[in-house]
Amino acid sequence: MSSKSLGETLIRSAARITEPLMQHELARRVARGHEDASRAHERQGKTDLVRPDGVLIWCHTHDMQGALNLIGVIGQIHAQMPEITFLVTTQMRIQDYVFAMRMPARTLHQYAPLDKLAAVERFLDHWQPDLCLWTDDLLMPVLNTASTRRGIPSVLADLGNVGGSGPQFRWMSRVSRSALHSFETILTADEATAKAVRGFGAEASVMGRLCEETLALPHDEARRARLSRQLDGRPVWLAAKVAQAEISQVLEAHSQAMRMTHRLLLIIVPASPDDVPAVQSACDTSGIVWRCSDDLDDLPPRTDVIIARGLDGLGLWYQLAAVCFLGGSLVERGGHTPLEAAGLGSAIIHGPHVDNYADIYLRLQQAGAAIEVNSVPSLAEAVSELIVPDRAAEMAHAGWHVCSEGADATDELVEVLWDMIPMGAPL
Repeated sequence: MSSKSLGETLIRSAARITEPLMQHELARRVARGHEDASRAHERQGKTDLVRPDGVLIWCHTHDMQGALNLIGVIGQIHAQMPEITFLVTTQMRIQDYVFAMRMPARTLHQYAPLDKLAAVERFLDHWQPDLCLWTDDLLMPVLNTASTRRGIPSVLADLGNVGGSGPQFRWMSRVSRSALHSFETILTADEATAKAVRGFGAEASVMGRLCEETLALPHDEARRARLSRQLDGRPVWLAAKVAQAEISQVLEAHSQAMRMTHRLLLIIVPASPDDVPAVQSACDTSGIVWRCSDDLDDLPPRTDVIIARGLDGLGLWYQLAAVCFLGGSLVERGGHTPLEAAGLGSAIIHGPHVDNYADIYLRLQQAGAAIEVNSVPSLAEAVSELIVPDRAAEMAHAGWHVCSEGADATDELVEVLWDMIPMGAPL
């Protein structure tokens, strides 16, 4: 028996043995609210959706951030071939409204089937993908090898960790080898990962890390210039998308930071416009002098805080502030995307609760573009430390580099996919 056949036999045998465990784990996750109970049947390879006619590119990733990292790839292909349908599957639960709002047209979402024979066959029978793009370090050997047997061309990209088969397979190197050989092209995040892939006998080249493509936030340049003159060189920091439960913490941190940094000004943008009165009241209680963003024709020198009404002006505020604290992160809200701030040149501060965008926050931290705080004193200290122009500029440059590196990886991946899209398939 050939090495490839033996690997596939091991995969199918292990899948049969572990199938009851997977079913039990799915039931447990549904009971705990970690799975969308109304869509649990998708884990069995079933669906309520009809497969659209024409070419369908199947993109598999791990979670919400992984899906957002595909926006640039899908968007570029969609712009040239709007008739193509994209199916994005994820392992983890996503925010449906965010997916619907951010993803390009003709992009569908399904939860990935369990890596068991029956679920995999149902999934592939229904969707019949013409091309597979896999951007999850966690391989699914049953699904990966089944795709190969059906002749579906597959690309493994954004790979940053080798040996990431499902837990039922991790002890078998032959299985990992078979899963990796299911892909015609393997593109890794770095050279160390590419070297590890080659150690499994597969070819790999370095692409870099994908990164969520951010939309350029608009701003009124004339208003920016006017406000800059009014501020007259004052150091400015921004607290963006602040949750109601964080308002008092941010204002207390500002009060402490003002004792360390002369003439410091805070621009605070509540996550909800409904929270503006709460910010005004908290300022009054603390003796903080404030003005609303729609009343800045004359900005008194004693103004300590500008309160923004709504999120429409974020592009302007990011341009004015050297340092930005991203809200929804000191409390358990999961955080907000940091890429808008990074792309517009702000040094980034955030709390510990950034589960919604954990991967990109980690990458920004590792690049020196973001720091984490967990208390009011640490936030005040971080603001005072980072407001120094040279330090803020250094972090802003590092953040821009992370964003631009993701754009380069996106372009390279699209070039690879163009050569694999079945142009002759019926549309």
